Amino acid sequence: MLEFFRNNFRKPQFIPLLFIITATATTIFLGAWQLERLRWKNDLVKNVEHAQNLPVLDKIPENLENLDYRKVKLEGIFKHKKSLHLIGRQHGNFPGYFILTPFELQDDGRIILINRGFSPVDKESKPEGLQTIEGVIRPAREKRFFAPENIPDKNIWFYENINAISATTGLTLTSVIVEEIGKNEAETFPIKGDGKINLRNDHLGYAITWFSTAIIGLVMFGFYYRKTEKN
Repeated sequence: MLEFFRNNFRKPQFIPLLFIITATATTIFLGAWQLERLRWKNDLVKNVEHAQNLPVLDKIPENLENLDYRKVKLEGIFKHKKSLHLIGRQHGNFPGYFILTPFELQDDGRIILINRGFSPVDKESKPEGLQTIEGVIRPAREKRFFAPENIPDKNIWFYENINAISATTGLTLTSVIVEEIGKNEAETFPIKGDGKINLRNDHLGYAITWFSTAIIGLVMFGFYYRKTEKN
C-alpha cells in the first residue's frame, strides 16, 4: 500500500497535509455527532408519540417528572393582570405576542403557566371566573446561545425562566407550562395552538453532508498531489 502511494502521489507539503488531516477529522467528528443527534431525536419522537397516546390528565400530579407532551384538561382561574408577553413566531401581518398567563388550579391551588396563544397587542380576550382549558404540557423554552435576554421591566420574554417569572409576578409558580389548544374564532384572540408536535429531524441530512465533505476533501487532496507524466 505504501509503495502504491509512493509511485502514484507526490509527497505533500506539511501545511496542506496538516490542514487536510484536521479538516477530515473535524468533518468526520461532526458527522458522527449528527448521527448521535439523530438517535436522540428518534427517541424523542417515540417518547412524544407515547405521551400523546396516554389518557388525558384532569389534574397535575405532584410528581412533575415525565409530563412533557401529555394532554390535559384543567379547571382554574386566570390571573390576567400577571400575563406575560412571550416573543414567538408571528401569526398574520399584525405584531403581537404569545400570551403567557398564570392559572390557579381549582383542585389544589397551585399556579402554572398557560400559553394561551398569539394575540395582537392588547387584543386578547380575558375570560373571568372558573375556566376549563384543554392543552398540552410543553417543556419550557431554553435560553439559546445568541438569544436576547428577557426584559422583565418591559414585559418582554424570549424564554420561560420560571424563577424569574415568579420573582416578576410575585407568584409561586409550579414548573409546568401548558399550551392551550382548541377551536379559534375569527377576530378572537389569542389564537390557540392545534396541539400538534412538530419536531424537525434533519440530522441524517446533516450527517451525510459532513461525511460527504470529508470524502470530497480527501479526493481533491489526492488529485492535487497525484503524479502525472510531467512530474
